Amino acid sequence: METQSIEQSQRINLGSGNLKFSNKANRKLSYFLALLFFYMGLSLILNEDARNFTRLGMGPLYLLAASLYMLKAQFEFSTTSKYAPHFIVSEQGLKIKTAVFKKSEFISWDSIKEIELGNYKIGIRDRTGFLYFPYKTRKETSIELKRSIEAIAAQKGVEVENLLKK
Repeated sequence: METQSIEQSQRINLGSGNLKFSNKANRKLSYFLALLFFYMGLSLILNEDARNFTRLGMGPLYLLAASLYMLKAQFEFSTTSKYAPHFIVSEQGLKIKTAVFKKSEFISWDSIKEIELGNYKIGIRDRTGFLYFPYKTRKETSIELKRSIEAIAAQKGVEVENLLKK
């Protein structure tokens, strides 16, 4: 099912949906916050003058927060992580993953009848009807995604309807 080669496919990472900063800046910020919380947690746990609640309650909570920020930086903002939200546009089909905790879906070009490109949403009509995939990303990434889908769909003879041009 997923036998596409890397040379024939284009992976477009969606990022976290945070539009204020770039994905690279968000990843660096997550690493920084992870290190900060890790340092605060260890300093509280190793501080013998602190009260028990502070040492045994707040210290581990800071370590937990550090690990969550580290996981977020590794999975959500990574350009190669299979868990990061992304679209893969290839000669065989579309692989779509719109959120970290959602399962990815592969749709082959043979089963696609029509594609609708909307405002941060892609609709794919197959034999069963329309499937809509809303996503969050930056404007530039959305444009790049839609252009790559249009290019491959034109090669495959799939009708593409751009709802934004109406």
